[in-house]
Amino acid sequence: MVEELLKIELKGDELHRRLGGGIPAGTIMLIEGDRGSGKSIFVQRLLYGFLMNGYTASYISSQYTTVEYIKQMESLGYDIIPFLIRKKLMFVSLYPLLTGVSEKRKFLSRLFGEPRLWEPDVMIIDSFSSLLSREQEPSAVRDFLLYVKKMASLDKVIILTANTEEIDRDSLFVLEEAASMLVRLSVKVFGGDLKNSATIVKYNNAKGLFQKIIPFRVEPKVGLIVEIAAVV
Repeated sequence: MVEELLKIELKGDELHRRLGGGIPAGTIMLIEGDRGSGKSIFVQRLLYGFLMNGYTASYISSQYTTVEYIKQMESLGYDIIPFLIRKKLMFVSLYPLLTGVSEKRKFLSRLFGEPRLWEPDVMIIDSFSSLLSREQEPSAVRDFLLYVKKMASLDKVIILTANTEEIDRDSLFVLEEAASMLVRLSVKVFGGDLKNSATIVKYNNAKGLFQKIIPFRVEPKVGLIVEIAAVV
């Protein structure tokens, strides 16, 4: 039985505490931001936290091949090879399908037509906006979100990332309304330097105190590091 709160704790990492001690089971999380705001890094940290705390996950990527993703995670100090070998992590690359595609295709219906992708405790699509911008059927987004809500009701955590430059405002609004947790990433000037920050815009069913604005940086072989000072 899945716990009420899925833990993402890593040694020496404050992110789990800043997010209220973990992610509530049944959460649909939308992580949005412009290009370069750190969406993939943020979700990669979440994934590794879930895996290290004993959960299973599936990860759909529109950006990386499998080899590229393994190297990317290794560069952050997140070794996912043992989880791939033990089938605790199912990684699916859509990069070959999306590369050079000009015509629109039915990507979303294919996703919920693959039940194995939805069996793990956590399902991540990075980036959902890349699929949305190539979707052929207008009704597919509504049908997909209904399916996502059904899966989340089974105490799973569903995480979608969205590049706000890739989709129109109306589509983004639909995603924001469907999400039970909305995290907006941005890059701001703080202390004379550029800093990444995550702002929790919406967090339904939070199980503990959380920090509304979470500044962070990324270091090679260390991964995502939460800053002490707040970015406002």
